[in-house]
Amino acid sequence: MAKGNSFLGSIFIGLILFIVSFFVLFINEYIYVNSLKIANFAEKNAIVTTSNSISPANENKLVHLTGQAFSQETLTDSIISIPNAIALFRDTEIYQWQELKKQNEDNSTKYEYRKIWSKYLINSSDFQNKSYVNPSKMKYEELDLYAQNVGFGNFYLSEYIIKNIKSRSKILQLPYSNNFKVYNGFYFTGQNYDNPAIGDQKLAYSYIPSGVKLSIIAKQSGNRLERMNSKFGDFAIVSSGTKNLKDMLTEYRNNSSNKTWIFRGIGLLLMLIGLNMMIMPIANIGGMIPILGQVTKFAAILSTFILTISLGTITIASGWLLFRPEIAIPLIIIAIFTIISLRKKKKIIIPE
Repeated sequence: MAKGNSFLGSIFIGLILFIVSFFVLFINEYIYVNSLKIANFAEKNAIVTTSNSISPANENKLVHLTGQAFSQETLTDSIISIPNAIALFRDTEIYQWQELKKQNEDNSTKYEYRKIWSKYLINSSDFQNKSYVNPSKMKYEELDLYAQNVGFGNFYLSEYIIKNIKSRSKILQLPYSNNFKVYNGFYFTGQNYDNPAIGDQKLAYSYIPSGVKLSIIAKQSGNRLERMNSKFGDFAIVSSGTKNLKDMLTEYRNNSSNKTWIFRGIGLLLMLIGLNMMIMPIANIGGMIPILGQVTKFAAILSTFILTISLGTITIASGWLLFRPEIAIPLIIIAIFTIISLRKKKKIIIPE
């Protein structure tokens, strides 16, 4: 009975992973194609201008500018204050118990507990041993503070653009505080950093200083730079340093491509695991006959791999049908023929 439940459970979980993989791959590809459309739109429509003057002719149009962002605001989290800051960030870690599960040789489960620094709270109420207790909340949580009025030449930046500035600088020399022990680059809330107690925290700070050089592609709206409205979505592109329009868009496309490949890998891995969990229980039935079992398992592994590549290709190419049909259609046709050829081979296990 237990084996039957395990058999069905594996197939069910595999089916869920298999379905999720299609969503991950297709949505990822949709976002990537959309980002390329945005880049092409910007390449055709962006007007190269200067941040030191505002041209009425560019009102509500997409513009490309370079310059320095500046702020006269002092940002504070009640612990430290940074004058002339565009943004202030507080990162935290808390010392906690972590539960580790280990499988013994007799298939029994052994629980071990160790102390670790973590950015996230670990819920100890789920621990097997209730004597290990973590705090239910952090006294000092992560915090992002942004200046309200950030200038850029004669313009001001919208909140969206400010939050997309990536030029962070870590604060290594923190000011003295009566409430914390100061170490190299962070505050410590406990008494002894070499022997911290559960619930002790580390607070590290970084900020975006006034004067950072930026390149921006955005809509000119009066004296403000804002997101551009387009049929591909609202967007503004922000890059650190001084870059011309071509270099900015090359960087934007490369960043989009890198993110896309990461999620392609995740999607294909989910599909491979899902197919394997659905097919292998069936293949294992043949394990009672040694030679047949080995052949069946090998055929199952080979089929899941080829099916993953084929179905993944179809899903990815579907996202490109309207944007690059000359590439998408041949890929879909090749993948479909690959699947059909697999089904004709009796040695390969393909679920009906």
